[in-house]
Amino acid sequence: MDVLDLCAKGVRLAERLGASQAEIVASVGRSLSLTLERCSIKSVDEGSSSSFGVRVYIGKSIGISTATPLDEAGVEKAVKRAISLARGTPPDDAFVSLPGEGKPVEVQGLYDEAIAVLTSEELVSKVLDGMQALKSVDETLDASGRAGLGVSEGFIVNSLGVERMQKSSRLFFGIEALKKGDNGEIGTGYDYFLTRSLGDLRFEEAGENAARKAVKSIGGKRVESGEYVLILDERTTLGTLERIVGYGANAFYVLQKSSYYSGKLGSRVASEKLSILDDPLYPSGWASSPFDDEGYPCSRVRIVEKGLLVNYITDSYTANALNIENNGHAARPSLAEKPVPSLTNLQIASGDYGDDELFKDVKRGIYVYDSSLGPVGGSTNISSLIDHGFLVENGEVKHPVKNAMVGSTVFEMLQSVDAVGRRTRNEAGRVAPKIRIGKVKVSG
Repeated sequence: MDVLDLCAKGVRLAERLGASQAEIVASVGRSLSLTLERCSIKSVDEGSSSSFGVRVYIGKSIGISTATPLDEAGVEKAVKRAISLARGTPPDDAFVSLPGEGKPVEVQGLYDEAIAVLTSEELVSKVLDGMQALKSVDETLDASGRAGLGVSEGFIVNSLGVERMQKSSRLFFGIEALKKGDNGEIGTGYDYFLTRSLGDLRFEEAGENAARKAVKSIGGKRVESGEYVLILDERTTLGTLERIVGYGANAFYVLQKSSYYSGKLGSRVASEKLSILDDPLYPSGWASSPFDDEGYPCSRVRIVEKGLLVNYITDSYTANALNIENNGHAARPSLAEKPVPSLTNLQIASGDYGDDELFKDVKRGIYVYDSSLGPVGGSTNISSLIDHGFLVENGEVKHPVKNAMVGSTVFEMLQSVDAVGRRTRNEAGRVAPKIRIGKVKVSG
């Protein structure tokens, strides 16, 4: 039986058994992963899977059940189990409804057959190319890393008319280089790439970049505690804002009243130089899709506009509970859990500053790269170790820093952004410039 037909049959069964609303989500796919350790291939794991999850509501009471493999008998058993669970679950007064049908737009570049047929031998060869490129920079370097690909067909059917199917492919590679200094110091450098197309592979480039970073990281020194200007590279900008905005503007945490952005729509939460959006419709984007994990059409969301918080990211549950628009950002942590809103491809708008201009007037600062500065959970406090950074004095990059800790808050840090770079880095739809933050406390 066709997978969509099987899911639809399960939804009808759930309704006959007493479900007010029902949904079945299924996935059929192939995965391949590889680990690199001490410059050698440590493991290669390959497999295929088919699994599904059933979510039913009886009134406002929910029941969720999962099973594998995907077959008619398994669906029937899982539906009956979900119905039984719903009958014993207390009602959730915030629940209103699953999403209706909607009209998703087409998103290009989400599936590449060339990735789907890539063999483990071919992936091993490409990873070794990356490792050899790393060694070509410095023969003494050690290396570890991971590579993997995933190819899947996803299916979503619910009792309100949603019927969706989407094929997708993804491939990633990350490699870390380790350099031993003369005094026993260890320097590290990391690089990676993400892609949904076999035509955009950068194994050798990643290896070379990781190697150069490791070599340059030798010679780290502690810095004096005090106030510093921070210049964040593109990846640090992205990682930092993903952590801050990904929690603060998430409607689930707003609903739970644990978000520091609760009740702040229309308020200033950042410098007017910052504008941030999330774009699940970006062609070939790492997390792009025409619809979310509930089958509802995805839409681009402006989150911060010139420093003002203008939107939360929502799914059907949070949008209904907060009486705001569902912008199609539901994501399932697993088939056994309810969806929650999640960022997809975060994009930070470029500014007016060239790279040289970001540095030239900095008397005392730190250039932070390949790091992420952010709060833990719902706290507004930021206390983050600078994983990789260089001291900047009088506009010049000096030496690597070590054991430096940033202390700030989500509001102080983002409202202190005084410059945004003109150039951006685009990594599979995740886009960010460099940014400069004035007067941040650093403990050396």
